Amino acid sequence: MIQRQLRKTLRRLGNSATSSELGLGFVDWYPGFEKDAQGILDLFSGAGLNVRLCAVEDADILVAGSYGNKLMRDAELSQDKLVILFTGENICPSYDIHDFSISTRRRTYCGKNVRYPQWLGDLRLKDGKIFFRHSSDYKIESRQSRDLAISAIYNNSTPEREEMLSHLRHAFGSENIHIYGSQRTGEINKLQILSRTVINLCFENSLGEGYVTEKLLHARMMGCKALYWGDISYLEDFKNIDILNIRDADSVQAVIEWCRIHLKQHAAPPAQLEVLDQSLFSVPPSYDDIHRKISEWTRLVLAWRILDLA
Repeated sequence: MIQRQLRKTLRRLGNSATSSELGLGFVDWYPGFEKDAQGILDLFSGAGLNVRLCAVEDADILVAGSYGNKLMRDAELSQDKLVILFTGENICPSYDIHDFSISTRRRTYCGKNVRYPQWLGDLRLKDGKIFFRHSSDYKIESRQSRDLAISAIYNNSTPEREEMLSHLRHAFGSENIHIYGSQRTGEINKLQILSRTVINLCFENSLGEGYVTEKLLHARMMGCKALYWGDISYLEDFKNIDILNIRDADSVQAVIEWCRIHLKQHAAPPAQLEVLDQSLFSVPPSYDDIHRKISEWTRLVLAWRILDLA
């Protein structure tokens, strides 16, 4: 009886469900996450919802991160609340503690998940244009040429990275391999380094279905050739031009030959960062699927309110 009533309520709500205010609480996030909270609020607002930040105990919806275990330790936190996992990390949703998920996974898990590749958070989409959200944070010196043959920017020293860097040093000389990272060289201007680089070694920290981070986006938008290591999902996101996923290479020697060829064919750095070239992407980036699923899921909360009043 209650399930039939709920289905009727959801049909009756339709798009009008967006008119009620919803309280969003955040749990299991890292210190200082507040600077990223606005991007999450924008996703809910983009779905046509009226949302406000509130304490966990007062929330209608809990937006759960993947940086803690409060939800696992205290089941009462999520009592009578909708819990949505939001993560750009390479992890699988757990529907024991989350109702729905916005994650890097391509699978829908019977409608419970929608993909949000990590790089998408760097973009603002408006009037058919693709804007780099952080363009004002980077000062890029104007230059006509690139003086770094091969660069790598990272903090996590994975076996795959170190092995490939060893091969590249042997083939091209250590003086042509430039390694950067905040834990190695202090604070850096990543995009300035990429504007000087011909080939950027941009390896993901791990492999996972749909897991494609900002590394490939940053390399390609700065005009670098990308020596990549990651999930095949990058082909759904970016055009396979000037990219070599070394997992597809027949041998180390094939990777070296690819580098030799591309070191001779580099273009000048981009003149501006604010508006990105749409030709970088396999399909135009969009938040539409995410907005649609958020709208569907949150209608449950509004239906619960009506049932409580019935």
